[in-house]
Amino acid sequence: MTMGPRAAARLIALLSAAAMVALLIHSPTQGATEGEAESVGAGTAGTEGPSQTESRDRTPLLMEGKRALYQRVLTRPGARLAESPDAAAEGTPIEPFSVYYVFERKTVGGAEWIEVGAASHPPTDGWIEAGKLIDWKQTITVAFTNPAGRERTLLFRDRDSLLDLLESETLVARSRELREAAASGSVPEDFPVISIEPAVHIDIQEQFYLLPILSAEEIYLASGFTTRLLEVASVTTEEKEKEDVLSRDEAYRALMEGVGEREEALRDFRAAVVFVIDSTTSMGPYIERTREAVRSISGALQRADLAGKIDFGLVAYRDNTAAAPGLGYVSHIYAELGDKGGHDAFLQRVEAVKPADVSSKDFIEDTYAGLLAAINDLRWDGYGGRYIVLITDAGARAGSDPLASTGMNATQARRLALDKTIAIYALHLMTEEGQANHATASQQYSELSDHPEGGSLYFPVEAGSVERFGARLDALAEALEGQMARAAKGQVVTKPPAIPEAAIAAAEGRDALRLQDSAQRVGLAMQLAYLGGKKGAKAPTVFQALVADRDFENPDTAALDVRVLLSKNQLSDLQDALKVVLEAGKLGQISPRDFFDQLKSAAAALSRDPSRVGREEARNLADLGLMGEYLEDLPYQSKVMSIDQDLWLSWGVGEQQAFLDEIAAKIELYQSYHDDTDRWVAFDEGRVPGDAVYPVPLEALP
Repeated sequence: MTMGPRAAARLIALLSAAAMVALLIHSPTQGATEGEAESVGAGTAGTEGPSQTESRDRTPLLMEGKRALYQRVLTRPGARLAESPDAAAEGTPIEPFSVYYVFERKTVGGAEWIEVGAASHPPTDGWIEAGKLIDWKQTITVAFTNPAGRERTLLFRDRDSLLDLLESETLVARSRELREAAASGSVPEDFPVISIEPAVHIDIQEQFYLLPILSAEEIYLASGFTTRLLEVASVTTEEKEKEDVLSRDEAYRALMEGVGEREEALRDFRAAVVFVIDSTTSMGPYIERTREAVRSISGALQRADLAGKIDFGLVAYRDNTAAAPGLGYVSHIYAELGDKGGHDAFLQRVEAVKPADVSSKDFIEDTYAGLLAAINDLRWDGYGGRYIVLITDAGARAGSDPLASTGMNATQARRLALDKTIAIYALHLMTEEGQANHATASQQYSELSDHPEGGSLYFPVEAGSVERFGARLDALAEALEGQMARAAKGQVVTKPPAIPEAAIAAAEGRDALRLQDSAQRVGLAMQLAYLGGKKGAKAPTVFQALVADRDFENPDTAALDVRVLLSKNQLSDLQDALKVVLEAGKLGQISPRDFFDQLKSAAAALSRDPSRVGREEARNLADLGLMGEYLEDLPYQSKVMSIDQDLWLSWGVGEQQAFLDEIAAKIELYQSYHDDTDRWVAFDEGRVPGDAVYPVPLEALP
């Protein structure tokens, strides 16, 4: 995803049912058009001007106390790019939230001016008055999580207003009143809420937007939960001091227009269902039952005139072929999404799937190989609903297993799926043959299939019953058919009511009931994300707001997903550092007391800050500076950064190995990010390839 600083600043305004929504910076999937680049008139590579002749050795200014992190700024409304600090009147207007490096600061005529460049290397772009810039001390941003399973987030005018609400004994009731007041279109002058989150979901992986964090603090609530207060930069619709909420008439008109747009958009909504099937020797009956389910779904779609609304894919997997050559393959794509021939051709490909003739090395299989083939190698573009149905009777090889092909564990496979908005349903056949593996497999697949909105999508099939397995498939098929039928009429999936625990426990088909409930929740989330991608854009003004990162009504539910924008150079550096930690850990298992000395030697070999490496008080990885300055001030607790000799020695062999397995799996995850060329964002129009950034989820960091 390449975009210039101007294209990156394209702002989207989404209208909710009856209130102004939070407004985000949006960029298209491609870079600025030729016309857009010409409209700026300055700062692009090839522009004639004095900056073209400056030294190529020149670098941006460093942040205070840092050795490798450069100062960066965001532009405010009204910012103009001038050739020199005294040429403001002749400057070229710049879109709000353009991102620049700082090369020089200078005071001219009592005003501070900053020389900026879109890239970390010359030529620079020009000068901007400091009052029209916001210091962005750390390249962290937030994305709204999908609102399907929670209330929409409120953005507050100041810290005191938000704290007053959070510390209130009537937090839930007051937050509802604030939402209702905003929706009514009539608010008092001192209304504390500036804006409200969109009703639909914008997927940052598909449509990059920037909601930068300017500061963060963690507070403890009377309820016992903790939350982070984040100061973020956002946008309003007009250049004025405060946000005006829509009038009643405007809100009603926007609601009616939104419904029409929604109905029209949903008629084009399509879903993809990919079966990932364990095709080892024991899976024969289940492969046949899967065939029956696909035939049933296909027939139901045809009868309901929904042909073409759901496409199917099929990936089979086995295990390491070097250890058991007769297996034939580790993973194999039998049916690509959208293959010509439709459902009839797909059914023919399903018939070709046969269980292996020989046994694997042992009971577990290379499950993640099949999953990654489905996630990375199939064509998911064009589908609003994205589902993987994993069918297996065995656990997965861990990434550290010598026979595993991916190097990843459940956490990393889940992250890759979520990054593509894919929900993974895991149907685990708990046969008697695999009894010794049930607990491990259950833990793996529970983690793998945990969905932010749908909850657990893990469904064990007791005793490996083919009948119960078929019932699970039929329940899922019924839920998907219903969703597609509603979408064809322009109707959003209804938000399911909470199911009482007693009702679930008493129901004979409780898993089928839970499966349909989760399918509704996941389906609603996917439709909100799909609708979010269909909304229009306009260019509003910058404001700064305070927001809490948890849902007011369900404090254990995250409302915001923190992302760190790591450059290609930083991600590569992080991979190298983790490889060093991994190697030191392996040696540390042989000689535990030499673990930290190994890390010190590695930090010195990688040319890290010698003054930090040699300090006597250096007690952990953070002190050594091995992991890079960009991780040091992030608002989260890093397990890797805090590791020291004493902690390493306190762990048993199993804990040490689990830590190293996690490190190894994250190295593989970062390689996947590196190879995911569609989601790299270039603020400098690709002038310096190493400056492109990837929005890495906070949970994916070491």
